[in-house]
Amino acid sequence: MKRFLIAAVALAALALPAQAQTQVTGTTTGCFTIGCVPSSSATLGGLTFTGTSFNDVTSVGGFLGLGGAVNNLGIYTLLNAPTFDYANRAFTLDVAFTAPTTVPGSTQFNALLQGEVNPNGQGGVNVSFLTHDFAFNFSDANSPTNVLQLHINDIAINPDQTNYGSGFIQVASGRQVPGPTAGVGALPLLTLLGFLGWRWRRQEEA
Repeated sequence: MKRFLIAAVALAALALPAQAQTQVTGTTTGCFTIGCVPSSSATLGGLTFTGTSFNDVTSVGGFLGLGGAVNNLGIYTLLNAPTFDYANRAFTLDVAFTAPTTVPGSTQFNALLQGEVNPNGQGGVNVSFLTHDFAFNFSDANSPTNVLQLHINDIAINPDQTNYGSGFIQVASGRQVPGPTAGVGALPLLTLLGFLGWRWRRQEEA
């Protein structure tokens, strides 16, 4: 079993390409009604969204965490307003990236996330997103084929509290978003690992 695990880890490591650090910058805007145009601030009852900007560099492995007072995905503040009905209220968040890009100052791509506001049963609200992951292809000086994946977390806010939009970004060089065949690229490695596991079990049984 130990030999199989070592082989599996080694194969997985070989499948990961070397990754240079990537500068990631962007802004967030939002709004609270269906079909609305996201703006730098929006209010729903006692709930306020304030757009922010982020500017940071990924780790050597291409990872960047977002959240906290700096480099977050928006600021949410809830006043104690118990008479307002927050049930099934629409929310739209726009995450606009200006880097990585080969054209400085331009918007490279947008992640438009649809969400919903609901009471959380404790006097506060939850902001839940229908889709949590977006992926984009881009080119830069390191590689003509890269993929940036954004993951965003749901948010819980209690009365008289401020919370920060959070999530993470993963950048991989030498890869592209394959569209409808997403995930197919991992199948050969998974198939090989499965075969090795089957062979190991057969040897143990023998």
